[in-house]
Amino acid sequence: MKPYEWMVKFTPQTEWIEQRGLLVWLAEVSGGLGGGLYLVSLYLDSLWGMFVSWSIVVALKGGFHLAYLGKPLRFWRMVLKPQNSWMSRGLIIVFLFIGFGALQLITSYLFPGTAWELLFKGLAGITAFGTAMYPGFAMNYVNGIPFWNSALLPILFIVYGILDGFGIVIAIALSGGDVNIAAAEVGSRIFLIISAIILGIYLWSATYVGQAGKYSVKELLRGSVAPVLWLGVVLCGIAIPIVIVISSSFVGGMSAPLLIGGIMCDMIGGLSLKYCLLKGGIYAPLIPSTTY
Repeated sequence: MKPYEWMVKFTPQTEWIEQRGLLVWLAEVSGGLGGGLYLVSLYLDSLWGMFVSWSIVVALKGGFHLAYLGKPLRFWRMVLKPQNSWMSRGLIIVFLFIGFGALQLITSYLFPGTAWELLFKGLAGITAFGTAMYPGFAMNYVNGIPFWNSALLPILFIVYGILDGFGIVIAIALSGGDVNIAAAEVGSRIFLIISAIILGIYLWSATYVGQAGKYSVKELLRGSVAPVLWLGVVLCGIAIPIVIVISSSFVGGMSAPLLIGGIMCDMIGGLSLKYCLLKGGIYAPLIPSTTY
């Protein structure tokens, strides 16, 4: 796009998905995975899963966010504006999860079954939910990108975070961790279907939020981002896992290679979805009558 065409034609946002913006994409993926994995681990009562999820948020999400900031040592200034910034609220939620998660891991290891453990599990669970969901609210807050202005966007983030979380706990189970693998497989199947339905509804509803929304969906389905959507999200993230689930029902269970293949496809699907959502963010022209 030529400089004088900026905001005159449909203009893709690049700040959160190109060059250094790729770090934002990786941070969102890490946050969704860490938060979703913690919720799944609470449900399955897996201490290993809780530890892995906490480590993902601390090392990966925190690391990518700090790397994205031009002056990481001044990141604390972002926390001072929660009244008008979802980025600020998000950082507060992440910090709270890191703190409550650390206290929960300590109490679960040293004082299992106590009221303190239950308290910190509850607080860490609430903030883990917020950690996985808040990027959807941050994107939804950008009024200039109609494709993101949907109440389904935060829901899509948390659903895919939980789906990826089930994939990781299955990997923990295969490694000998404290996970009920049968319950994890059932949860993974349920959230696979839910995620596919919500994604379809989200893309369909985006076509009703103006020309820019329709253009975003068109770019995802038939434009430059289409290979990532069809190969990464639809094929790897939905179709192959469904085939694995159906085939396993005929043989009476999933083998370890099938489970590993399904986990890898889940991870590719989650990465691809967040990439498509960020890449599909397109600003409407400043002159409404302008067409591309």
